[in-house]
Amino acid sequence: MGSKNTTNSKEIYTRLINKAEDYIERNLKESICLADLAKNANLSDYHFHRMFKKYSSETVNEFVTRFKLERAAIFLYVHPTISITDIAMDYGYSDSSTFSRTFKRHFGVSPIEYKKQQELTRNRKDSLS
Repeated sequence: MGSKNTTNSKEIYTRLINKAEDYIERNLKESICLADLAKNANLSDYHFHRMFKKYSSETVNEFVTRFKLERAAIFLYVHPTISITDIAMDYGYSDSSTFSRTFKRHFGVSPIEYKKQQELTRNRKDSLS
């Protein structure tokens, strides 16, 4: 019986995370907080936070930041000609320096260095083709 409860809990958490991801994806330009995600999941702030904390190794803020940064990194790769400032604004940062610091803290390289690395990778793939 314990495994059924574990399965149900995992399913609930998976739905909760998927709903949170969908909400973040729809609101990338916005500042997103616990209350926003809880309301979107039709849960109280307390219950959402409790569920999230139980099943996640991240805080809600860390999750939102990571999610946005991962999407920004994909965007940097797919659209290398767009400026860092434009990408920062598209992902809810008020300026490019805050975005750059946060990006570097997460990925270990600045967005500019990341773009250069991706360009080198693309050029190597092209020359091998």
